[in-house]
This record gives sequence, structure tokens and C-alpha cells, in this order.
Amino acid sequence: MRKSADLHLILFFILLLPLLGLSLSAVLANHAGDGPEDSSLATTNIEMAAAAKAILDTVSEGPGGIEQAVGYNRKELLQLDFTDDARTNYVYWPYLRKGLPLEFMSAQQKMLTHDLLNTALSAKGYLSVIQIMQLEKILSDNEVIGFPRGPENYTLAIFGTPGQDNQWGWRFEGHHLSLNFAVANGELSVTPAFFGASPAEIRTGSMAGFRSQNTVHKAGFALINGLTENQRGQAVEDGNPPSDVLSGTLNRPSESWNNWKSLPQSGISISSLTPRQKQLVQHLIDQVITVYRPEISSAYLSQIDINDLHFTWLGSTVDGEAHYWRLDGDDFFFEYDLVQGRGNHVHTVWRSKEGDFGADLLMQHRQENH
Repeated sequence: MRKSADLHLILFFILLLPLLGLSLSAVLANHAGDGPEDSSLATTNIEMAAAAKAILDTVSEGPGGIEQAVGYNRKELLQLDFTDDARTNYVYWPYLRKGLPLEFMSAQQKMLTHDLLNTALSAKGYLSVIQIMQLEKILSDNEVIGFPRGPENYTLAIFGTPGQDNQWGWRFEGHHLSLNFAVANGELSVTPAFFGASPAEIRTGSMAGFRSQNTVHKAGFALINGLTENQRGQAVEDGNPPSDVLSGTLNRPSESWNNWKSLPQSGISISSLTPRQKQLVQHLIDQVITVYRPEISSAYLSQIDINDLHFTWLGSTVDGEAHYWRLDGDDFFFEYDLVQGRGNHVHTVWRSKEGDFGADLLMQHRQENH
């Protein structure tokens, strides 16, 4: 009888949630997942750890003949200590970053790297990653600066030892791409998540008309064009748009890297919009977060109350011209910067003020285990 009463109480609570404006996932989710009880994310984390271990297994016996002849050690490049400074330093420009570059990998290791990416990304997200990497060929053909270019100049780094009961992480990074993952307490962090492209839109040749980050680009314009004249006056700020995302680290001293977290609220409050306009905001957020597989994206989406957000726009509101916008709140922070390259070089980044690099998860892990 007691079990039956408990079951009825649980069912009553679940039925009550919609009336309170909540969802079951919103109550359960604390990050991406809510510890070991979140079976959907537990499966994702198991698959992710297994894929990472499969790559590490290929270097477990130490340097092979080719490595010894050339003078490098794939294992030392690939697996770093969880406390390595590189884990919390995202770099989205051409750079000799830590990790094992694709160009140093065997064919098997490259295939396993793509398997790992697919444990975290949706089909849309994975395709976006491949498109960004392929755009490096265009840059290689057109630039004479001397930076290393090409799809092989992307690196994988695994921090710590993958496992369900461990705190560990991994990063896949190169020019215009930085994917950062941290795992602890059965939960998962995926920020910072940086996607960029140059050119943002290909305007010549057989691929003319292709635009990287196209769905987010369109969603931003749908929102600004869906505002009334008075609302646009609140959203659009005077002044030139910044040449890079404000939460970026390029050409900024390290002591200022977190200044973006204390930016004052600006633009227009989403809480003041009409239901139809709020749908445009929700659609925009969906485009940002659903680059990750549903088990991850649904947990994040359930935690975002769009009424807590503000929308800010700088620059032209004419498609094809340089502009910048951001959507941010107490924790969620997303920037879209299309300014460099005469408005044809895009930088986008999704960050968490509290949870970047799994900061909140790791603090919880330390409190619970020490």
C-alpha cells in the first residue's frame, strides 16, 4: 500500500508540473544530466568514455617505429593530466596547441576521433565541424600569411582518464573550432563551444551560396526583423560592432579573459516580447544548442528560461553587412560576430558564466568526494 501511495504522489507531481510552467527535465536537470540517475546521459557518457578509451588503446604500447624515427610520442601528445592548464584555455585561431594533431594520427586513430565526436554531436553539429575544417582549404589557397592551414591541423586532447567514476575531459580544437567537454558526477559540460568560418559565405566558384552557421545566422535576423520599430530601438545599440566576440581571448591579456561575465545588461529584455517573438528567441537558442546530440541538448534547453535573457545588436541590420549580436542572461551567453573580412568572417561562441570547462561540476565533485 505504501508503494502504491508513493507512486500516486509521484504521478500527481508530474501532472502538476505543466501547470507550474515546468517540465520534468527542468526539475531533474542540473547541468547536462543530473548525475548517475539520468539514464539517457549516463548512456551518452558511457559511449563517450568508451570512444576515448579506444583511442588511448592505440597508443598504450608507446611510440612505434615511425614515431621514434620522426621524434614524437603520440601518447604524450594525446593524453594530458586533468589539471593541465590547456584544459581551460580555448584557442580558436591558428596556434601550436597541445594535443595530438590529425596529421600525426594513423588512419585508425582518425576514424576513432570521428567516432568520439559523434558521441557528443548531433548530425547537424558534426556536419558543421566537417564544413569548418574543409573551409581551411579555401583559406590555404587564398592566404599568403604563412599560417598552417588544412583539415589536418586540428588536435584531440584527452584530459585525465576516461571513466564513469572519474573526472575527465577532452577537447577537439583548431582554427575556428573549439569543442570542450568535462565529465564529473555523471554530468557533462560542453562549454565553451566555438564555431567560426572564413569566409562565412562562399561567393564564388562551385560552392557559391554556401554559408557556415547558416541556421544561427538566419535565426538572428528573424529575431531582429520580428521586432517592432520601438523594440528595435531598444535592442540595437549605437556604435560600431566589435571585431571579435567579447568573450574571446585573442589579443587580450589573461587577466581580462573573464570580463565578459560582468557585462551590464543591455538591449531588450526577452520578457517584454510577445509570445510570437519569444518563439523566435526559442528557435534561435535551439539552433545554438542542438549541435549536440539530443540527450545533451535537451538537458541544457530545459534549464534556460528565455524570460531571463536580453538581446543586444550592434552594427547593420541589413543582411550581408557587418553586425554583431548576443543573447545572454544570468548564466547563458551566446555571441554572433560577423564583422571581420568586410562582414564575411564569422565567430560564434556559446559560454556558461558558471559552468565553462565544467567548473561547477568539478566544484560539486570536490565537495562530495573530499
